[in-house]
Amino acid sequence: MIWRCDLLPQYEAYKDEIQEAITRVLESGRYVLAGEVAAFEKEFATYIGVDHGVSVANATDALTLSLMALDVGIGDEVITTPYTAIPTLSSIVATGATPVFVDVCEDTYLMDLDKVSDAITPNTKAIMPVHIFGNVLDVEKLKEIVGEIPIVEDASQAHGANIRGKQAGSMGDIGVFSFYPTKNLGAYGDGGIAVTNNKVLDEKLRLLRMYGMTDKDHIKINGVNSRLDEMQAAILRVKLTHLDDMNASRRTIAERYVNELPKHLFKHQRIDDDVVSNYHVFNSAFLGDREAFVKYMDDLNIQTNIYYLMPLHLQEATRYLGGKVGDFPVAESLCKQAMALTFYPELKDEVLDHVIEKVNQFSS
Repeated sequence: MIWRCDLLPQYEAYKDEIQEAITRVLESGRYVLAGEVAAFEKEFATYIGVDHGVSVANATDALTLSLMALDVGIGDEVITTPYTAIPTLSSIVATGATPVFVDVCEDTYLMDLDKVSDAITPNTKAIMPVHIFGNVLDVEKLKEIVGEIPIVEDASQAHGANIRGKQAGSMGDIGVFSFYPTKNLGAYGDGGIAVTNNKVLDEKLRLLRMYGMTDKDHIKINGVNSRLDEMQAAILRVKLTHLDDMNASRRTIAERYVNELPKHLFKHQRIDDDVVSNYHVFNSAFLGDREAFVKYMDDLNIQTNIYYLMPLHLQEATRYLGGKVGDFPVAESLCKQAMALTFYPELKDEVLDHVIEKVNQFSS
């Protein structure tokens, strides 16, 4: 089987460094919120270009706690898009707030900034744009539209992606990243982080992730238990030093797909000239018979994926919002056409050649 994303080659590439990091943690005798976590938070924040990083158990928690740090709660509204992974929605719902959707642009897949103003109401407490598949929204332009409304960047898929030299996750009030194993910077389990330049938000996030405790005997606010463990932090420190190289490899593979896949079958995500995508997923609009193509590839033992099969406003869980077919036509259309091909930084040339050859044979 040729997997859509194969994680084993990356482990093989860095296993000596990873094993050294694991051993270092085991021999330290400290496994929760100790030196490795502190070092990784500092190193990752520096990489993104911000002052603070607060690591947690997963990116969904990071999004939720970020909204909590901004005092988002019952009666508030948070604007996001319907074309994203479900955790974006889950974080909003977890605070008791109401998600408000804005459609995406048909070529970039990013939030349509021309439609944001119409979604803002007196109850709007935050905006949560998504840097989907590593493409980067123009957050500076979004700021001009929303004024003082806080922005939480969902950069879960955008480690190392940037716009005009500014890293995804560094431009809003808070930026959130996922370290799920398939991410560009992936742990060997779950993990997430919230980054910010705001010292007050940093301090509040640190309280929220640890029960709201200032020490073992005093609770300042009501919080939760959500912590990145030392083992994952040590592994992520290793991988962070290789992230730029891995992203460069992804861009090389993406360039081959763009240049060599049949243009009458694939309409690729548009990446503007001022954006450097990390190509978390190579997801395009498939213009042919998608069901037939998926079966054809399955028969060849080449895995494909669909991101995403259904937009969030049409999910069973969001029926209470009153969404219906036709509300967000671009997102709905993308879900009907989305197609992701084999894509990971260690993908060998001969395997990529084979995938491209078989896709082109389908089109002929």
